Amino acid sequence: MSTQTEQLRSPAPSQSTEYHYVITVLTREGVHNTRDGVLTVPVGFRRAACFAHLLQQLKDEYGTPISVLFFALEPNAL
Repeated sequence: MSTQTEQLRSPAPSQSTEYHYVITVLTREGVHNTRDGVLTVPVGFRRAACFAHLLQQLKDEYGTPISVLFFALEPNAL
């Protein structure tokens, strides 16, 4: 498992929102990989765009096909 902090674009602090994500995938070689981290995105950014961004990183690393077994994205606040 790895932890990453990422930022999509470079919004000003008051114009961005932090989300904590967890994603688990299964690669074509049978490798299970779970990652979590904090993703900072512009206010109004869509969940689907966050998912696509994270999935593309895993596709770039492991190739395709890739199966998503679990995905969670929640505001990084209590």
